[in-house]
Amino acid sequence: MGVRWSRIRRISISGVLALALFSSLVGCESTSMFIKMKPWDVHKCGMPCWEEAWRASQEVPTVEASLERVNTAARLIELGELMLQGIPLSAGSLWPQEMKGTLTLNAQNFSRFFQEHYRQGALYAAGLGFQPSPWTGRALDLQQRLFSSPPDLHYERTYRSKTPSPEDVRAFGEKVLGKGYDPGFDQNFFRLLRYHPGFEPKRELFAAQFEGKAAEFHPNVMEAVLALAENREDLKQFRDAVLQGEEMCEKASRDVEESAQRIRQLKAQTFGDATTPDEVAKRSDDSDSAKGLQELEAQFEKEKKEYEDAVNAYQMSLQQLSVALGQIKGQNGAFTPEQRELAVKVQAVVDTARGLLGGTRFLVVIATVHLPKATLNIRQELLRIAQSGGNLAMARTKQIVVDASLLKSNLALIASEASVLDNESQPYDELFLNRINAPTVAAP
Repeated sequence: MGVRWSRIRRISISGVLALALFSSLVGCESTSMFIKMKPWDVHKCGMPCWEEAWRASQEVPTVEASLERVNTAARLIELGELMLQGIPLSAGSLWPQEMKGTLTLNAQNFSRFFQEHYRQGALYAAGLGFQPSPWTGRALDLQQRLFSSPPDLHYERTYRSKTPSPEDVRAFGEKVLGKGYDPGFDQNFFRLLRYHPGFEPKRELFAAQFEGKAAEFHPNVMEAVLALAENREDLKQFRDAVLQGEEMCEKASRDVEESAQRIRQLKAQTFGDATTPDEVAKRSDDSDSAKGLQELEAQFEKEKKEYEDAVNAYQMSLQQLSVALGQIKGQNGAFTPEQRELAVKVQAVVDTARGLLGGTRFLVVIATVHLPKATLNIRQELLRIAQSGGNLAMARTKQIVVDASLLKSNLALIASEASVLDNESQPYDELFLNRINAPTVAAP
């Protein structure tokens, strides 16, 4: 969990809420990021979004439920990315249909799931005044189906600061699969270590059969599409450009965060123990401190611009890849049975990822509508929770504080990653529809 209770105790609830809510929701930059996320585009969401709309229409807006929806939305985006990029795929893989099937389960399934499996089940028992979104149950269910040790649902997304070494990757692979595992899976272990530390995939994701023999695995959806496409050589060039752009974005993002951290540290050293406005002003006039801070802030602005340029270049690479992928829809070469089944699995993963994206957008829309109303009554809401008494009231109050402290990072993740997941998944949608429905040919 991203926040430790020893730190929370030193911060008032109202202070955390005010800081998190207003710093995250107010301002042109946040509005621009929200619009870029396309919150209205939920066509792949289906029945789960209709259920969510009904539930939201029947409830009194609360900060508790709104924060939980935003946190769940961030987890859904992360799971969609993991399915597209981090988990190996084969014609014999079972997980694509299992994950897609989760989206068709109704809200009652997840109410039971919460009460049976969630470690804080008391928070979600019927009649206690807070029923989380069924999407929260889906996020938890998907985590537990795919990973043997997923993080708690409430955490701040982190990235490994240093590139995993071959030794790190091999050690992780041996932990998951044992000694002597197929090194072809190293690409998956590298990505999980680099971008999703804390997620340990289940062993069964790396073993599958098709028609009685071992199925051929591909590291991710993109590699599976390359194996099925007739213009694979052209696609590889665009794929390589996308991968390079992803690395540049990751490096630029890390540079921005490191500069921001240095600025915070310098400000804390310079003004941390100042007790009066005069003292703050005096320290601001100190030439060395002022010069150092100005230089860091100038570097920060430069690196932020470089990050924005890197993201734009990455989005352009994705668009070029999308155009090349679009040519696949006109291809008509017959699949072998194994190729056809692999194409079916690719479509199942894409359907799930885009369904999760639709769920994210819908949850954020509801939270955006409810949260401004709920914040006006936050005092009464906290009093009602306190009146429930005992451990339950304490647990719910702590969860609100945690979700509030995560709000800014969750919204930043959603705003940036929603458009990336959209651009990464949309080009794969229905790529092989004609060839899947056509007769197959025998394998050579």
